This record gives sequence, structure tokens and C-alpha cells, in this order.
Amino acid sequence: MTKFFAHITKERAASHAIFWLIWVCGFTFLQGFGSCFQAYETWLVYYLITLPLFVAHTYVVAYWLIPRYFFNHRYLLFAVWIVHLLILASLAELLISNELIWRWINPENIQPDYLNVRNVLINGLGNEYVVIAFLAVKVVKFWNLKIGEKTELMNRKLSAEVELLQYQSYPRFVLNVMDRLENLAENHSPQTSEMIIRLSNLMTNMTIGRKPDKILLPKEVEMIRSYIEIQRMSFPKDYQVNFLVTGELNGVQIPPFLFFQLIEEGFNQLEEYLEKPDYTILIKTEPHYLLFSMTLWNDSAVELKFNPQVLGNCHKYLDYFYPDNHKVMSNFEINFAEITIEIYL
Repeated sequence: MTKFFAHITKERAASHAIFWLIWVCGFTFLQGFGSCFQAYETWLVYYLITLPLFVAHTYVVAYWLIPRYFFNHRYLLFAVWIVHLLILASLAELLISNELIWRWINPENIQPDYLNVRNVLINGLGNEYVVIAFLAVKVVKFWNLKIGEKTELMNRKLSAEVELLQYQSYPRFVLNVMDRLENLAENHSPQTSEMIIRLSNLMTNMTIGRKPDKILLPKEVEMIRSYIEIQRMSFPKDYQVNFLVTGELNGVQIPPFLFFQLIEEGFNQLEEYLEKPDYTILIKTEPHYLLFSMTLWNDSAVELKFNPQVLGNCHKYLDYFYPDNHKVMSNFEINFAEITIEIYL
């Protein structure tokens, strides 16, 4: 017996009690509607006395008959049991109501020959509404539970994917910069030592920034600016990179490296077309609003097209950190590319 009741929590018992309270009060009101106050009292007594019968019948069907026979595809036995329980519950309800309740409080409601077959079947079918209502509530609760579990699993999956992307993007970024550093060293460039220092400082900031879920926007802007300077050191002097920051940055927090993959991909796109390129990056803030925009232009480029995986990763970041609070717009032409991200904080 203890094992049987072990799964019944206080919340579950309370929800069942509320269901039966609503059922008693609701049908008392429906049966007595338009009548005198005494009619409400009569029907309230009726439903309170017959309540154990309805509860027992409903729970036998919901917790024994359906799991044992219907869920195991034993439909014939299930139908036989349903009919037998319907008849037994109907007989018991007719006996209790006519021989006890009506004879005691309202003899006028006693039905002559109330145990005939037609009356038993009609009364039994009429009483099944409580079973149907109870099962409907259980189905809705089960459906909501499964929807919640599915949503939680999807959020966990997305969280794991975002975390994996963060750990993947960091070594990819480092390898990319290290290749540029190696090229400078092989060409005995005087900027090699400066690039090593800048790279060391940037990696220190990025390592610290990877720990929290959010960092202050000024910190992200500082790392982006350092990264741009490192990239420009390995490109010709006429390589145009415009980094514009407007608005009040203090107090705004964003996930670390939210825009780094896009910025890095922009450099990768223009690396093959170093003749008169133009690369503009804009970060703008307004109250409860953050705008990130990047445009690439090169008149000698055959085609400028972002890596779809980079855009896909960007969407995953935004869907995870800003669900339903962001907008991504992109425009790709032969020699022009633009990506705009709007975030509603």
C-alpha cells in the first residue's frame, strides 16, 4: 500500500482535489440553474454522496483498465470491461440515488422501475462524462508535459551546440592569426614583435572573457578593435577597415565573441582581393537596442559570399541568447556583401 501511494505528491493530490471540487460545484450549479435555492442544496447533497462512486469508477478506468488493456492493444477485453463497469456503476448510482438520497431528501425524484435495462444503459452512458472529462484533463496535462520536456531537451541541445561552437571558434581564430604571424616572421617583417605582443594581449582577454555567459560590450569592442589591428598588420596599408562605434556602451552585456566569427569571415572573404577593398564594421547602441552591421565591397571581386556555416553558427548564438528578440538581415551581390543584426535587449 505504501508503494502504491509513493508516487502521489502533494501537488498531484491537490490537482485531483481541485478537479473533483470543480466537478461537484459545476454540476450542482448546472442541475439547479433556474430553480430555487433548495434545489442547489439537493443536488449538492447528491453529488457529495455519489462522489466516491464516481471517483472509484473514473480511477479504475483511468489507472487500471486503460493501461492494462487499451495501451497493450487488447481492445476486445477493454470494451468488455468498459461495458461491465458502466453497468455496475450505473446500477450502484441508481440504487444510491433512489433508495437513499431521493427517499431521504426528495421522494418526488424517485423513478418508478428505475432498474430497467434501458434506464441503466442511458444512465450509465450519461455518467461517463466525468470519465471523459477526467481523461481529457490528463491528456492535456500529459501533452503539456511532453511539450515542456521537448522544449527543455531542445534548449539543452542548443546550449551544448553553442558551447561547442565557442570552444571550436577559439582555436580556429588562434590558428588563423598564427598563420599571419608566421608569414610576417618568414618575411622578416619589423611588425612581427608588435603582432606577438598584440596577439598575447588579445588571447589573454579572450581567455578571461570565455568564462562568463555575458561580458560588457566595451570589453567586446576592445577585443574586436585589437583583432582588427592584428589583421591589418598583415595586409597592405591601403586596406580599408572602418570600425565605427556609437551610442552608450556601458551597462550593455552580450555573450562573448558574438560577432567574432562574422568579422573573421569578412577578412577571409577579402583576403583574396586586396586591391581597393572596403570593410566597414558598425556597432551602435540605443536604449534596449543593439545594432551590428558589416559591409564588404571590392570592385575586383568575382563573388563575395559568406560561409553558410558561419551564418548558421551566428543564428544558433542568437537563437540561444536572444530568442524572439533579434533579427538577421543579409544581402550578397557580386562584389558586395552586407550583414545586419538587430538585438532587442
